[in-house]
This record gives sequence, C-alpha cells and structure tokens, in this order.
Amino acid sequence: MNKLSIVRAFSLLICGVVLAGCTGSQIQQGSKEEGLKLARLLRDQGRLEASTEVYARLDSRGNLVGKELIEYGSVASAVKSPQETLGIYSRARQQLSIDTQKMEKNESLALCLGMARAQIALGRTQLAQRDLDCALELDPQNAIALNGAGIVLDASGKHREARVQFEKALQSDPSSTSALNNMALSWLNSAEPAKAIDLLRTTDSSTPAAQLNLALAYLYQGDTAAARDTLSAIASPDRIDGLMNTLSLRADELKQPQNRGSQLLLASRSPLQLSDIKQ
Repeated sequence: MNKLSIVRAFSLLICGVVLAGCTGSQIQQGSKEEGLKLARLLRDQGRLEASTEVYARLDSRGNLVGKELIEYGSVASAVKSPQETLGIYSRARQQLSIDTQKMEKNESLALCLGMARAQIALGRTQLAQRDLDCALELDPQNAIALNGAGIVLDASGKHREARVQFEKALQSDPSSTSALNNMALSWLNSAEPAKAIDLLRTTDSSTPAAQLNLALAYLYQGDTAAARDTLSAIASPDRIDGLMNTLSLRADELKQPQNRGSQLLLASRSPLQLSDIKQ
C-alpha cells in the first residue's frame, strides 16, 4: 500500500515565494494560532515536510493538545517514521481518552486510521486490528480501513477472507490502487498468478506500482518476456535488468509457503517503487 497518497488524503501566503524560508522564524516569534495557520497552509499546499516542521516546533513547546495532535500525526506520517508517528497519535489518544464522546466523527476516524497505519507499518498486526475495528465501527465502508483489514487477514494466512475485504474496499473506492495491488498480491500468496494477472491487466502505465506487481505476477508464472515488456512501458531501459532481478527474488520468496503470509505485509510496509519512470 502507498502510504503518501493515504496521508495527503488526510492532510496568507505570508511570505510569498520565500515562504519556506520563513517557517522557522515565524513560528518562533508568533502565537500558537499563527503557527497552526501556517502549518495548515503548508499542509494544504502539499508541502508536508515544511508543515511537519512547524507542527513539531509547536509540539516542542507543548502547544499541541488532543485534536491538534491528531492533525499533526496525519501530516507527520508522510515524513516521520511509523514509530514517531505512533507516538504522536498515542499521546492524542491518551489526552482524549476521557473526552472521546466530544470528538467529531472525522477526528475519531483519523485517530483510529492513523494508529492502524502506523501499527501495520511496524508489523504489529494484532494491535492494528483493534484500531481497524475502531475505524470500521465509525465508518463500515471506509476503503482505507477495509484495505488495512485485508492486509492483517492476509498476514495471518487468511487469504480468502482478506480478498473479501479488498473487494469491499474496491467497491467503496474503485480508484484504490492500494486495495487492487493488495488483492493481486493475495492471489499470488494463494499461488494463483493467473488471477493476479487478470486483475492487474486492467491497469496501465499511469499506475506504475500495479505494473510492477503485474511484472511480478508474470515472473511468478515464469513468463519473463511478458514481465520485461510490462516493465519497458514504465521504466527506462537501464533500469529493466535491475528491476527484473528484484522482482524475480520476490517471486521466489512468494513461492515459499512459509513466506506467503508475510509477503503482503512486507509489500504494504515497503512497496515496490521505481526511481526512473518514463515521462
């Protein structure tokens, strides 16, 4: 699963074109309200690192509490480690534990999803399940939570049950490439590459992660020519051999029964990526 896209979905111009250079001094001199205003502006502009820096400065002063920590965690998860992000969300949960009834539904949902994502990224599937249950209780059709539930089930070897959750996620959000990729990987975990290929053939070069998994499925099936053709549509020629080697190793790992439950969890924590994609 692509963790940057899952965060941007959660996450004046005071200094003009030099705004990035103003964040530090402004937050040092300004009020909490001014700092939050700047952090949110940067977040809305997609400048997550700069936004996280402002939130972090506010937090170091003890200025962020409760719901503001949820806001900070939602942005920081794209920049900070899962362990650091989990710490932010955990503090928010502790502070709000006696006042959860006063939280807005979207705030409770963001907290549960944020905790679940961090737990999955750390490989703590049992702890993640508690937070996913929380999210699905709030929003039974939430595609992110359903996708996460599928990852947890697949990691425990329940591939068929996992695909039910991925299917629900796709019904809720047909554009979820994360759920689609995870569904395909679950088919590979069940040693059914043909079904993974049929699913991933519905994608194109605009979804390179899916194309990487399609090449992976072809290699699992032993069709190196089709894998190479797939990669040639998304990667520069000098990258093909390296990608083929990486994917071949992962295909071999998927074929080992003892590894099948862990491979989708690994993919969700460290998805295959391209550094050079044809423009």
